[in-house]
Amino acid sequence: MSDQVMNEIEDHVPALRRHAYRLAGSMDRAQDLVQDTLLKAISKQDQFEEGTSLKAWLHRILFNTFISGKRREKTRGHHVDWDDLGDVYGHGSNQMARLQLRDADRILDELPEQERQAILLTAVEEISYQDAAERMNVEIGTIKSRVGRARRKLRSSVGRIESREHASRFVAEAA
Repeated sequence: MSDQVMNEIEDHVPALRRHAYRLAGSMDRAQDLVQDTLLKAISKQDQFEEGTSLKAWLHRILFNTFISGKRREKTRGHHVDWDDLGDVYGHGSNQMARLQLRDADRILDELPEQERQAILLTAVEEISYQDAAERMNVEIGTIKSRVGRARRKLRSSVGRIESREHASRFVAEAA
């Protein structure tokens, strides 16, 4: 791998961090994921094909590393940071925002992996359908349909949450 490619890898680190944060859910886990991705990319540099998309290759390594970690988590159990426990119990001044963020994360987690990945790439990373298709190694039409299905499911889930919140406010006001 040439020095030019190594410099290009550096240029992609911010996008890798954003993608990793969205997948991992915390900055610490995202930084670990990016570090693992970069280590794998550098150690497997002989497998990179010149003339192909370095960005897509790096994001594929990141995603595969994330999935491998999730599989390991199933057998070992989920890691919980002590610092995160305060947020679970609503300490802090912005409890409603935290609850809404938790609901959004839960809704995204309910999506099938392929749909979640498609919506995250196009909505969070703000990349084109074509680039998302290249990253996921599928046709552009497949990306469009996955994004469409994900959006429908997200709208439906958000509607259920809003209905539940409205009902709980109504009950609280009546009491």
